[in-house]
Amino acid sequence: MTPPTINRRAFLGSLSVFLVLVGCKKSDLKPSTTILTTNGTIPPVIPPTVYDLELYGATELGPAIAILPGYFSLLTYGYSDKTSYYPGDDVILYLTGPKSESKLIILTDIAGKQVYSFSTSIERQSINNIKPWKSGLFFNETTTFTLPVNLKSGVYKILTGHNVHEKITIICKSKIKNTDLTVVYPMNTDNAYNICGGKSLYGPTPSDRSTVASFERYFQFPVDYTTGFTKWANMQSYSINYIVDTDLEDYNVIANSKTLIIIGHSEYWTRKARINADKFVASGKNMLVLSGNTMWWQVRYAQNKTLMICTKDATYDPIGNSVYSTIHWSDEILKLPITQSIGADWNGGGYANQLPNRWNGFKVTNASSPLFEGLNLKNGDIIKLPSYEVDGAPVVKTILPGSSEIPVIDNKVLQFNKVELLGFDFATGGPQKNGLATFIVFKKTASSGTVVNVATMNWCSPTGMGGDDADKICQITKNMIDKSLSDATLFTS
Repeated sequence: MTPPTINRRAFLGSLSVFLVLVGCKKSDLKPSTTILTTNGTIPPVIPPTVYDLELYGATELGPAIAILPGYFSLLTYGYSDKTSYYPGDDVILYLTGPKSESKLIILTDIAGKQVYSFSTSIERQSINNIKPWKSGLFFNETTTFTLPVNLKSGVYKILTGHNVHEKITIICKSKIKNTDLTVVYPMNTDNAYNICGGKSLYGPTPSDRSTVASFERYFQFPVDYTTGFTKWANMQSYSINYIVDTDLEDYNVIANSKTLIIIGHSEYWTRKARINADKFVASGKNMLVLSGNTMWWQVRYAQNKTLMICTKDATYDPIGNSVYSTIHWSDEILKLPITQSIGADWNGGGYANQLPNRWNGFKVTNASSPLFEGLNLKNGDIIKLPSYEVDGAPVVKTILPGSSEIPVIDNKVLQFNKVELLGFDFATGGPQKNGLATFIVFKKTASSGTVVNVATMNWCSPTGMGGDDADKICQITKNMIDKSLSDATLFTS
């Protein structure tokens, strides 16, 4: 699914024309018939951490041509050696830009406050790789700086200029073991949509896309589904450990937090990350899913985690049909349904912005929920939240736009200990023609933690926690967190 950004579409269109004009033939993409490890043996089962070059399979559809838009020649941009760090860690930068002996580099927090700066020499670099989506841009190292030792955990921007492309997003993790919250920043999704170098997992067209995505690129045409939350959280008093998707591979990173929060558009998950999130909830702790189109694709990482693999078709995956295939998590062969982790998925949802008679937000169905405390809401009120992609839980009966009926969650399908619907909106264009956005809260078992799923990718965005009903959405978010931290119930009864 591709966010509707005019700049990105314009770029993809021009890129497609360019590829046609250069006359390159589409490459033959054939799946490997033999799966080899580095010692040449055929493994009976491939562990999720072992993905050597032989196991990537085809890395792109269509011609392999590295492309850099011409207007970037006036900008200074690049990437860092990692996406998450601890305070005091060294950050290696790979930059390109107009030649300068003293280019100012500024580190800011999510609110734009400067926390560090330095100057470095810089010069123009070229892409030294015909497949940047596979192996990165191959820039030479420009400089290294050290994060302040007292830097608090959060989302930070390395500014190399004033243009939207002259920003590098990094995450500073917390060295404190016991934190109130662990927040997972969806860097995998950012990477999947990144068309830097000419290809992303989506384009320039579905038949001319990559099947892998390198983190060693700058982010081209970034889309924002998180700053509504991160700016709000930056003003709160919670102790927060921010991490990225790759960090979620290690359960110890989240084990000592009280609540796990998934933000934005968290679409791409590894099996180990899924299992660790489930383990966290099974231990009796709460998870807040402030995301939509969540857990839609399984991915794998290269062993050094600089490359994300998602073929989106088992035909192109050298491990074929297995539990590690990089296909939809809802596929039965993966044996880990999305709904059993978060109660809803895109199969039951779709696009919430393509119907004229939608709520354009959530119609409240349970105004007495403790998550709505302090808002004086009534059943039937609308919480304004323009949404793009939304997830839906299984329902007893499909409710069509224009109906005054209230959906009923089908717990015969979910088989949860308890589940409540708090609000809904209509959707279309998903795997089912007619879908719903279902804002739910549930407990999978009597001893598990509680999961809240807001089921929209816009909750944490500038149209959600930064939108017209920001006060309401921020208060609901605060209620979720405060009640989770105090072990209070998140259910009406």
